Amino acid sequence: MASAQATESPASSNVGTALPGGILEWFWRGRALQTAKAAPKASSLRRERLRRARLAAELADRTIDPAEPLRDGSAVPLAVSLFREAAYWALLAKSESEDKPTLRELLDAGKYPKPAMSEDDFALVQRALVDKTFVETADDRSDTACRDADLLQAFVHGLVQSELDAEDRVTSVLVQRWVRMGVLAAIVLVLLFMAVNSLRRAMQGPDLLVGKPWTTSSKAFECRPKDMECGGARSAMFFHTTEEDKPWVEFDLGSPQQFSRVEVVNREDCCPERAVPLIVEVSDDKAKWTEVARRTDTFREWETTIKPTTARYVRLRVDRRTSMHLVRVTLRPR
Repeated sequence: MASAQATESPASSNVGTALPGGILEWFWRGRALQTAKAAPKASSLRRERLRRARLAAELADRTIDPAEPLRDGSAVPLAVSLFREAAYWALLAKSESEDKPTLRELLDAGKYPKPAMSEDDFALVQRALVDKTFVETADDRSDTACRDADLLQAFVHGLVQSELDAEDRVTSVLVQRWVRMGVLAAIVLVLLFMAVNSLRRAMQGPDLLVGKPWTTSSKAFECRPKDMECGGARSAMFFHTTEEDKPWVEFDLGSPQQFSRVEVVNREDCCPERAVPLIVEVSDDKAKWTEVARRTDTFREWETTIKPTTARYVRLRVDRRTSMHLVRVTLRPR
């Protein structure tokens, strides 16, 4: 059973129409904070009455939805009674008077915000609050009692929320400020990270292996990385060798090209240890190979910078008996 939500005051309204001032106010909440600080603080009498209203409402909420099923059936009629008490104290908290009028008199006075419900529903609220006794509520059918409890819960929480004192409003506005500023900071950080990453990639140059032919020492399965499938495994690996001695994957750049950075993404679903020790070798004739980098520790992603090297062929080889499978290999000029 959901509680009614308070209507935000004009001082804490959403983004204004004036730009950029409206957006700044939405984030910083400066005017809303000034308004909240200027609001008169509630007296100790009103605060005590509001405390009692909150306590009764909380007990009613817990009674409606107990942590464990009750041994003797539904406690909804009891929740209705607690909501009556909460409504009484919340309505009484709107006055500094020492008088203690009845709940009916407080409702008839009408000194409370219009509830966010239809007139028919409010009529049911009034009937449940002042026309029915606890015995009559206990004798109600289950669906009627639950309906009354729902309506009373919404009405009572609206009353309690409307009685937030000045300190509560200041706290609420400050929370809004820091949450919204936190969201803004997170967005800025994400954009900054994306910009820095894009700049870094641009400075490193293009991937020299894009569109270049490649071959492997053997093929255990036909891999379809776009479909995330290879040999029955859900993975974006683009090749999978058989188990053999020193398996490899080899790329042909078409002509000698200079590069100084190698990036390797390992298989993501399992078996990362199969890719080590991983050796990066280069050659111009596929007869003589020179090692330029080596990885001996298990990895998910490996990025390494080497001294500028010019070669036509690049080979990645695992220096033991194993199966070899990788998701991506990238070669950059810098």
